[in-house]
Amino acid sequence: MQQNRPVGQAGEPEPGASPARVELARLLQQWRKEADKAPTQETVARHVNLNQGTLSRYETAKQDVPEPVIRSLAEYYKRTDEDLVRALNLKTCSTEEPPGDSAGRDTAPDVRAGHGRTGKTLLLGTVAAAVLVGGAVAATLYLSDSGTGTPASSASSAVSVPRAAVPTASCSGSTCVHAEPTATVCQNDAVTTAEGRDFGVHIELRYSPGCHAAWGKLTGSSPGDRVQVFGKEGNPPHQEEYRQQTGRTAHTQMVEASGPNDGRACAVIDSRGTVCASPLPSAGTGAPTPR
Repeated sequence: MQQNRPVGQAGEPEPGASPARVELARLLQQWRKEADKAPTQETVARHVNLNQGTLSRYETAKQDVPEPVIRSLAEYYKRTDEDLVRALNLKTCSTEEPPGDSAGRDTAPDVRAGHGRTGKTLLLGTVAAAVLVGGAVAATLYLSDSGTGTPASSASSAVSVPRAAVPTASCSGSTCVHAEPTATVCQNDAVTTAEGRDFGVHIELRYSPGCHAAWGKLTGSSPGDRVQVFGKEGNPPHQEEYRQQTGRTAHTQMVEASGPNDGRACAVIDSRGTVCASPLPSAGTGAPTPR
């Protein structure tokens, strides 16, 4: 029995689902079709520890997609951080929208770091940003914590979804705890204040002076490896950990950090050992390093 059918047959999104959930389902289908060798649902599900039926329900908007699954799929498909933010924004928006028949809709509502916006707001926000930062800077707005993204392309069809705008959510200190750095302005001024290399991996402590927050970033790693970040604030001090699911990079959510040295990042490399980041001589004094 064939389990994976193209969009427009059994792959058509569920009628009555919220518009954002439908667009997220279409986005996940698009990721799979654009991935190397266009893997089947069964192949993808096996690599991200799902069953094919569950993945099918995610791709047809019949079931809400958990955030960890979105992250795992983004890593498996090798999507950019911009793509991940877009999917997470749709996920957040889908929890705020009432169900409705979205079959006749052309586009999804704009979503900005967890807040729904209308198309008019998107247009006004885009124009305002262009006036403030200028055309030359606008091309770099999609720089993210794990790499350089690409500017959004214009819509090419009636069912396309506008690219998510530059993350605009703000936080400071304790309000950044548990927050995703790539969905906030914290990534815009982030610098690497400590780093370490061992077991073939690169561990970094990323610090945002504007947000007074830090997170750990791991590069060159493998599924099963863990990236950790420890703060100095709180009682007991706050810490975050993320176990890598797929891909070669991973990062944690944020902890509070009053200064560039008020955090510590470590990586636990599966079955091999632990490597921690050591402070850099010029920690926190250089220009933002968006990587």
